[in-house]
This record gives sequence, C-alpha cells and structure tokens, in this order.
Amino acid sequence: MKNLKFYLLCILTGAVTGMVTVPYRYLLVKSATLREILFAHDVPVWRHLLALAAMWLVGMFIYRIVKRFPMISGSGIPQAEGAVNGRFSLKQPFKNLWAKFTGGLLGIGMGLSLGREGPSVQMGAYIARLIGKWSRTGTAYQKYLITGGASAGLSSAFTAPLASTIFVIEEVEKFDSAKIAISSLLGGITSGWIAKEWISGNAYALIDTSFPERLEFISAIPVFLGFALLLSFIGKSFNWLTLKMQSGWINSRINTAIKILALVTVTYIIGYFFSDLVAGGESFLLNQALSVETGIVFLGGIIILKLLFTPFCYSAGFPGGIFLPLLVIGGLAGKWYTLLLARWNIIDIHDFGFFMVIGMSALFAAVVRSPITGFILILEMTGKFSIFFPMIVVVGLTYFISEILGVKPIYDSLYERLLPPDIRSSQERITVPYEVGVNSYLDGKRLADIQLPRYCQITSIVRKGKPMPLKETKLHAGDSIEIELFSKDLETLYRSFRSLANE
Repeated sequence: MKNLKFYLLCILTGAVTGMVTVPYRYLLVKSATLREILFAHDVPVWRHLLALAAMWLVGMFIYRIVKRFPMISGSGIPQAEGAVNGRFSLKQPFKNLWAKFTGGLLGIGMGLSLGREGPSVQMGAYIARLIGKWSRTGTAYQKYLITGGASAGLSSAFTAPLASTIFVIEEVEKFDSAKIAISSLLGGITSGWIAKEWISGNAYALIDTSFPERLEFISAIPVFLGFALLLSFIGKSFNWLTLKMQSGWINSRINTAIKILALVTVTYIIGYFFSDLVAGGESFLLNQALSVETGIVFLGGIIILKLLFTPFCYSAGFPGGIFLPLLVIGGLAGKWYTLLLARWNIIDIHDFGFFMVIGMSALFAAVVRSPITGFILILEMTGKFSIFFPMIVVVGLTYFISEILGVKPIYDSLYERLLPPDIRSSQERITVPYEVGVNSYLDGKRLADIQLPRYCQITSIVRKGKPMPLKETKLHAGDSIEIELFSKDLETLYRSFRSLANE
C-alpha cells in the first residue's frame, strides 16, 4: 500500500499527542482542587496576600517563557494554521511543546479564563513536526502530519474525534482532500480513544434536554430566532472585546509587571467569590445545568463578567485558548434566555438544559464561524443527539445573523495579527511544497502548459527522490514540486495551488 507508512505515522502522531495532551487535560481538571486552597475564605489576610504574590510570580514566570518562545503565545490554533500553509516554521518543536504545556498548565491552573483546546492543538502540531522530522518525512507530507496532530490535540481536549476532523477541514485547512480527511481522522480517533480510556464518563449526561412541551412548530420559530439574535450579539461583542483588549495590552505603556499584577488580582477576586467560574468555567456551567435556583439578574451579571474576563486574560498572550470559556458563555446564555422566556410564561423554567446545550453550539458558530464543527462538537461532548434538528436550526440562524452583523471569524483575525506588519509591501520570495495528485490540473502537464498566477513559478520537481529537469519533464501524480511566490501572496494563493495539485 503506497501510503501505509504515512497512515502509520498519522496513528503514531495521534497516540503521542494523546499521551501528552490527555494528561494535560487531566491535570487542568485536577487543578480545581488547588484553586479551592488558593481561594480559601477562612484564612488570615496574610494568606490572601501570599496567594496573590504567588500568582504574580507564576504570571511573571509564564511571561518569561512566552518571551523566550513567542510562538506559544495565545491559543495556538492560528499558529497551527500558519504551519500548515507554510507561513510559520515550527522551530525547536520539543522546547516549544513543553513550554506550551507548562505555560498553559500554570496559567489556566491558577484560574485564568482560558481553554485547554488551543494549546492541545498546537502541542499536537509540534508533536507531528517532531515525528515528521525523526521519520524523515517529505515536506509536503509533513503538512498532513501537522493536520493530523492538530486534529488529535482537539480530539483529546474534548473526546471528540469527528468534530476535531471537521474543525481541521473547516477552520485550519479551509480545504478538503482525501489525505487531509484521513490524516485528521486517524490522528483524532487515536487521540480520542486515549482520552476516552483515561477520562471516562460524560459530565453532561444528566442534563435534561427534552424539547420544551409548550413549544410547537410555529411558536418555536420566533423563540429560536430570538435566541439566535441574542447569541449573535454576544458573539460580536466577544470578538470585538478580544481584539480590543489584545490591542490595549500590547500598546499600553504600563509596565508589564504591573499589568500582570492587575490580571492576577482580578483573577483572584473572581476566584474568591466564584472559584468554579475561573479557568475554563466548565464546573460552573455544569452546576448551573443541574440547578434551577438562579436569579436572572445574577446570571446576566455572571455572563457579562465571563464575557469581559476571558478577553482580558487572553490579551496577556499567555498560553491558552478561548473554546471552553466560549462554550460556557453560550451555555449560560441559554439558561438566561430560558429564565427570561419563563418569566413571560412562554416555556417552563425547567427547559433550560435544552437551550444551554444549543447555546454552546450556536455561540461557537457565531464567534469561530465554523457551524458544522459547532454542532458536531457539542453533540459528541454531550451525547444529546435528540436535539440534533433544533440545534441545526439555531446554529444556522445564528451563523446567518452573524454574517449580517459582519462578525469575522476570530481565528482569522488572530492569525492576521501574527503576520509581520510590513507583509503587504514585502518583496520577499518564498517556496511552498506540493504533491501532484491523481487527475489533478497539474497531472500530465509540462511547465510550458501550466498557467500560474503572475510572479509565480515552479522551481523544483522531484520524482521518487530524484530531481527532474524543469523544461522537459511532464508532471506525474506523486511528483513533489515547489512553487515560488511573493510572501505577501501566500494566504491568497496557497489553497488555490492545493486545488491545482489536488493534494
């Protein structure tokens, strides 16, 4: 079998990623016990000051790590996308891998409102780079390994192999092919299996997601539309706050040590009053999903608090994602919407589980702009397949309204901020590797017959490890080629070239 070695490497990538990211997830879950000690109430004042000082020292340590390894900053998903399309090179993969692991564990562990999924995706990409390097895999195939590693990281973060595959296709690659799908599935399934064996049980199983009895087909339409409107506005606010706070942190002239002190102080205050709301906030969400006794004003305040706290934490550039806090906000918004409708006697107050699970999926679609990933991820996480159809309806409406509101995919915005400021005027030339696919536009053509965009040219042809002459050679499926182009055109032309090669 021609690709047997490659598929085995994808499985190996998934296995190693699972063995790194599943313990990462496990330790983050167990860090809640340490936060109970950190945010203890019945202690003298000096203990509070000592805890705050310790958090500041940890924050400064993370800052030093990020300063030394800048590629580990933030989520890691934009960096993984840049590694796939050739914009970023994953240098020093082993050091960056453990820097991401350590920085994320310390930051989220002490309560920063960040998620585990972004670091897991980037760690999977670094592991793929290591395996590709050690196995001497060709440059073109290393892209697929990175794709598989990214999928494996997300799969282990949520035990969701199918959603991780869809996410890689929908958000990271924004392109589909057999190799992308297979590498993502193999990595995701292997890593997801490890996560399932290590972290058993479904915390969402007890949530009642029965369809509201008072809603009929006609009455459900305006209810779903109103929910989609609410989530779309929350999504737009989340993206705006994330980008504005990030710019504010970067451009602020305040000393970094003072900014980090402010960050950990806010974290400590919130953690003192709501210890299960800090970090990802999943425990707070699950508690709300199993309890009716919540005031609508109180819950609205909590949503606003989490909506402000998460972008503030992300603005510092510490390792950590936004997936999990985003899902928590969406779930809490679903309960708040239920309480509002119950006040108006439209539905029963006990129907909140239905809207909470759907809200998680729909807000993801609004912010990330990946609707298919949104509902598949939540269905895999919760196992609530009975609400498949209403979830699709609300997700679709939310995606449509967000489009009207001009909500840009958050990871696209964060990716653009990683690019050099002078990229649009740069005259730097780069080469990008591709493999010619069967029955592709390039298959069977000579260079003279191929029409590439202006200022782009094929500079190398390698067949079975042997360089081939450029002028006389007719391209065959399986050939490795390199296309030279301006660096500023990479994001515009990369996927077009993949389509030509039918990779």
